[in-house]
Amino acid sequence: MWKFKPFMAKEQNGLEGRVIDIGNFKVQVRNAIAEGGFSCVYLARDAIHGSKQYALKHIICNDEESQELVLKEISVMKSLKGHPNVVTLSAHAFFDMGRTNEALLLMEYCEKSLVNVLESRGAGFFEEKQILTIFRDVCNAVFAMHCQTPPIAHRDLKAENLLLGSDGLWKLCDFGSTSTNHKRFEKPEEMGIEEDNIRKHTTPAYRAPEMWDLFRRELINEKVDIWALGCLLFRIAYFKLAFDGESKLQILNGNYRIPDLPKYSTSLTDLIRDMLQSSPDDRPDITQVWFRVNGLLPDGLQKSLPDSPPEMQQQSSDVLAGMPKPTNKCNPMPRRSPPPPPSSETPLNVSSVSNNTRPGENAPPLGAFWVTQHAKEPTGQEEKSNQKSSVHDKNRPEMHPATHVTPQKEQNFQSPQVQKNLLGRSVNKPNNGPTKDLEINLFPDDSNHNTEISAPNNAYNAFVAEFSTRKQSPSSNHQKSDKELEAEVEKLKSQLAHVGAEKTEITSKYEKLSAICRSQRQEIQDLKQALAAKTPSPSKDSNRSLASPGSQPSITPPVLILYIKFLFKCSTFRYLEVV
Repeated sequence: MWKFKPFMAKEQNGLEGRVIDIGNFKVQVRNAIAEGGFSCVYLARDAIHGSKQYALKHIICNDEESQELVLKEISVMKSLKGHPNVVTLSAHAFFDMGRTNEALLLMEYCEKSLVNVLESRGAGFFEEKQILTIFRDVCNAVFAMHCQTPPIAHRDLKAENLLLGSDGLWKLCDFGSTSTNHKRFEKPEEMGIEEDNIRKHTTPAYRAPEMWDLFRRELINEKVDIWALGCLLFRIAYFKLAFDGESKLQILNGNYRIPDLPKYSTSLTDLIRDMLQSSPDDRPDITQVWFRVNGLLPDGLQKSLPDSPPEMQQQSSDVLAGMPKPTNKCNPMPRRSPPPPPSSETPLNVSSVSNNTRPGENAPPLGAFWVTQHAKEPTGQEEKSNQKSSVHDKNRPEMHPATHVTPQKEQNFQSPQVQKNLLGRSVNKPNNGPTKDLEINLFPDDSNHNTEISAPNNAYNAFVAEFSTRKQSPSSNHQKSDKELEAEVEKLKSQLAHVGAEKTEITSKYEKLSAICRSQRQEIQDLKQALAAKTPSPSKDSNRSLASPGSQPSITPPVLILYIKFLFKCSTFRYLEVV
């Protein structure tokens, strides 16, 4: 909250007349030009180059929360540095004063604010072209904030925070109320904290409906700036506020009236109405607002894209022009590393040929079925297939061991005739046969692009699946137990981190609610003292009762008002203590 005092007399202050070093700058502090609750802005001149002037913002940080707000303000101004419609931050410094910390921000000096310009014009309203030019400068700055990731909401857009720079452009200042906490508040304790922040850091006349009533359960995000822009455009056009800021119901219901004079185009008034929609979802975003304002200006004053900081110009132009941002990185296709060779304990030698294998590659570890005792008892049909495999190996010495193909993949390579033969063989499969190592070979047929394979049928697939799940080797069971233990450890770590985060959040909420309770206690004490001062003494009450014995004692209106405020504060304090 800023109170400009260009016509007030010079007040003595601790910083006036001092020479201060801030970063690489050495400035001499002149008079105070604006002041707020815990901050003051001074005019400062460069001690070396006397013609250069700066605005020096002095902020007193009583606690860690206020210091975090200052750091956030500095961070936002750094991210927007170089923007033509944002006040430039030249340097900053912190000083430890013992009980408190003091921050100094050296910024670009702007001589006039929008409030000064509006008050100095009297009844001379702006032309529509002038209104749109001023408003587009504001939209440029807001556009740069909303394009950040996550979007930055200013939350205190008003005429007092718009300054006229030496280059003739309007510049946005005071980023101490910015927020990226865009959420829908559901819990009562969160609502209490957010209501306190809104009351401290926003202006009632420019406050959006969803910030007035958190029980509407509407998302509070950067759309609050769109509502404030609607109020600001109304102020620039008609030299008065759309809402006085005192009537909560007036803002919640959107109860305002467009004056008959001065007369502007329907496009301008429609823009005001669209920005002052009660629901944030019905309001346009800043991109839509900027292009609508830019389209209403004459052709000679229009721009192709919104102004932005130097590092954001290329990115914003790509987004608004609809062109994808070029990327030099490509996402490679996922590749699988070659599996390790089977261990020496494996009792079987499985040989196969596929189109994807090349000489020198190692075969993967065999499935769970091949390491069980059932693999050591091949049937007679399997013996014939082994003999057939060995014949093929002799005829094709260039073939080599390859990756074991699963039954599902093998069936894709089989021709209908091969599948029929395999089905017949499975029915007439003998029960007895000699025990020897099983060898399976897959040979592609180059002429017909089909593969002749000795593969199991559906019953065989079920047989493999049963023993792969129920009868695994001890080594696989050991590996499984290790993996289960690692998973449990990771799960416990995640639970511990979650509990720690909840503890930190509860501690933060408790500290904020304690601060609110302390402030409420102080206000109650002040009301008690004021009530005691306004209450008449007992002697006067006795004299008054003697003078008019039939009359009832009455409380004067000021005392009654203080008493009502006292009861309201007490009820609020009890509610906070219960929460």
